Amino acid sequence: MDVQSGSVVIEGRLNAPYLVNAGEVEITSTLETTHLTNQKEAYLKVTDGVVAHTVNNAGILELGAHCQAETIQSTGQLQAAGTIEAASVRLEGVLQLHDVRADQLNIIVTHNGSAEYLTASDINITAKREALIFKDQDHSLKVDEIDGGHVYVENIIADLVRGDQVTIGPNCIIKVVEYTEDFKLDDQSDVLELGKITRD
Repeated sequence: MDVQSGSVVIEGRLNAPYLVNAGEVEITSTLETTHLTNQKEAYLKVTDGVVAHTVNNAGILELGAHCQAETIQSTGQLQAAGTIEAASVRLEGVLQLHDVRADQLNIIVTHNGSAEYLTASDINITAKREALIFKDQDHSLKVDEIDGGHVYVENIIADLVRGDQVTIGPNCIIKVVEYTEDFKLDDQSDVLELGKITRD
């Protein structure tokens, strides 16, 4: 299904092999598709769950519930009220997230954003580099809880970061860090409480 321009409201669920949106689309129920592409300047709102193989967002994507996919990539604006589950998640742009669960999670902090829970085997959160000279110190991602295996973070404000190998890069303020194996801290970041733990 292609939406080139204009505004479309789909009452109920949409099941399509693919959805390419360049206009404004609102789906009042669930979306099931193999490939979802929301182009730059486009707006897509899905009230209920999304099941897809690939999700690629360059515009504004509002998810009212659960989103399940193999790969999710967003460079635009992503607002998700439910859980996002995927093998690979790569995000930058404006982020307002509830719960992300992935094998691999990569976030580039380009704007102020927020997330409640981020869980992945491999978590990499880095600041945008301007012309490879300096890193953006102005923007931060506020997170309640990060839980991973291998964890590297920059430019976050967090209550809890837990992982096996944890590296806190620059420009972070974290209340509690818990690690099982290894911990490194950049001198431009603050951790209020640090603990070595064992996991069951």
